[in-house]
Amino acid sequence: LNQHHNLDKEKTSRELEIENNKNVQTLDIDHFWDAYDHLVNCKSFEDSVASFQDRYIYRATSGFKDFLMARNFTAEEYVKKIRKFPKFYQSIRKNTYEVKKAEPLIEEVFRNFKSLYPNFKPFKVCFAIGTIRTGGTTSDKFVLIGTEMTTCTAANDLSEFNGDAMGQVLAGESDVVQKIKNIVAHECVHTQQKNKMAPGAEKCNLLYACMQEGFCDFIGELVAGNQINKVAATYGDAHETELWKAFKSELCSKSINNWLYNYSSVKDKPADLGYYIGYRIARQYYQQLANKQQAIIDIIEMDDPKQFLKKSGYDEHISGK
Repeated sequence: LNQHHNLDKEKTSRELEIENNKNVQTLDIDHFWDAYDHLVNCKSFEDSVASFQDRYIYRATSGFKDFLMARNFTAEEYVKKIRKFPKFYQSIRKNTYEVKKAEPLIEEVFRNFKSLYPNFKPFKVCFAIGTIRTGGTTSDKFVLIGTEMTTCTAANDLSEFNGDAMGQVLAGESDVVQKIKNIVAHECVHTQQKNKMAPGAEKCNLLYACMQEGFCDFIGELVAGNQINKVAATYGDAHETELWKAFKSELCSKSINNWLYNYSSVKDKPADLGYYIGYRIARQYYQQLANKQQAIIDIIEMDDPKQFLKKSGYDEHISGK
């Protein structure tokens, strides 16, 4: 058995070496489904966890290693999620393989980005499968994509979500190719942002966080022809004035809980409405600046949220309605 294991190790390290040289990594998708298929042979929860550890996490590509660090996925969490959402994972399998064809889509996103923003520096992209809690994030070398969320459409089996906020987001787009472009474009903007406020800028945490996200939606839409937060956008357009009023009342709050990453706590409205607020501020700024190329640079390189809000004229625009 040991000998077999060593051979396997060598084979794995050869495969990883090839994959880690690529600009778009998708090998982790295969490893995930290998671990998943192996669950039928597992006699206990511990066996299942060990299988995920060996077959998926230990075989991580360089991109997936970054993803594991950024999001703290564990083998135990994978096994629990698959037990909790068996129909969802079963139904998403075919779609996750679609990312094997993603390279030309990503090249297209990069080309479009470069034409809008000449300073664009491309990143590597890694597609892996997460635990239904992140569509994407970035590390210092990678755009990291949660493929189980990114390739999900309304056609997948979402019955286990009982129509909750996460279920609505997963069902939000019917076209897998467009969805991949949208998320890659959104995350690409993050890789170009400054990620900290200018030394002299007034600290304004909530506004800054929502601008960081919503600006990615706005630029992402220019790049990919669409954006990732349709559910929030539809609701936002119908309730814009009241949303802005509520947002303004906690503009520089340290807490972002009412506006971002709040799938589990939000009731009676979509999650992540802060993305919508940021998006609208960017759009207002873009519309009122004659030099669109400069507007794009300003949006991507924003490092003074209060100042930017003022220049955008968004508050006056809404209050004047």
